[in-house]
Amino acid sequence: MKHSKPAAALLSLALVAAACSSGDDTAEVEEESTTTTEAAVTTTTAEEDEETPTSASAPAGDAAPLTGLSLPDGDDLDHPALAVKMDNHPNARPQTALDQADIVFEYRHEGVTRFLAVFHSQLPSPVGPVRSSRTSDFDLLRGLDTPLYSSSGGNDSVAASLRSLPIHDVTAISQSVYFRDGTRPAPHNLFVNAEDLVELAPADAPTPDPWFSYQDADAEPNPTATDVDGAVTIRYQGSPVVTYTWSSEAEGWLRAQDNRPHTTVTGDQLAPTNVVIMVTTYGTSAADAASPEVVSVGEGQVFVLTDGKVIEGTWTRATASDKPELLDADGDIIELMPGGSWVLFPESGQVTVS
Repeated sequence: MKHSKPAAALLSLALVAAACSSGDDTAEVEEESTTTTEAAVTTTTAEEDEETPTSASAPAGDAAPLTGLSLPDGDDLDHPALAVKMDNHPNARPQTALDQADIVFEYRHEGVTRFLAVFHSQLPSPVGPVRSSRTSDFDLLRGLDTPLYSSSGGNDSVAASLRSLPIHDVTAISQSVYFRDGTRPAPHNLFVNAEDLVELAPADAPTPDPWFSYQDADAEPNPTATDVDGAVTIRYQGSPVVTYTWSSEAEGWLRAQDNRPHTTVTGDQLAPTNVVIMVTTYGTSAADAASPEVVSVGEGQVFVLTDGKVIEGTWTRATASDKPELLDADGDIIELMPGGSWVLFPESGQVTVS
């Protein structure tokens, strides 16, 4: 199952560890915390957050739980989700494999946004650039049913907290399967092959439960949905403006940032089937006073972009182990089109539908 890595891109594990612990270079918009602590590959179980999800329903038949898409004959998804912390600094673009994630979470960091890309139905090679952990990741990881978690490390406080989470931690500084792309500037050049990481999962690691409910092929259109004639704009505080525009040809929402198409390394513009915009607040991370911490548990306004329309309503997530409940203006569960989804966390007043 493993893929070979380009020889020019490989460095020794010692170089990876040193690079992960040294912090970002001076060209970074944001600053990394100063100390990185090695985290062994361990599985831990949290004693809290034992409630089961209430909103999402398992896709009918043989379908991928995180996309609702039917599986080709012979596909085996009997493995945990893999959550990879990915870079969104200008020097990290174009990224590799973001378009193959089942779910991509986007939230603020220090002066930029970063992604938590969740892979399950596809395990691409390579994936990256991979970046460091933040406390914002924790409550999302708790909701992914003991996932594998990949990052380039974290400061001492973050690393200690990760050891208490219900995850399989496969950070770069404890694994030799990561490699550097010599054509990219550090620290925006760390990559990994998804299959290599999934092979590290324990045999009894669970598969993820659905995050969302999906429409049946014969479902009636949501009566509260409205057309989107222009773009949906998200203005993250201190970060580039992001827009999504419906494309019937791509059957997805074309993503742009920095006033240009956001493409993958293949040159294709990112166009997720669904975009779920969960309006929230940010606090300050206890691990680093300079780091914002997204609030992903609670409730707030939601904009769901699906099938060329927008559905406005509310999101509720009672505990970190729950999946979000998305309700429209009539109080009914919002169903997505089967396919990949991006989940964004802007603050109040930062979303415009035109």
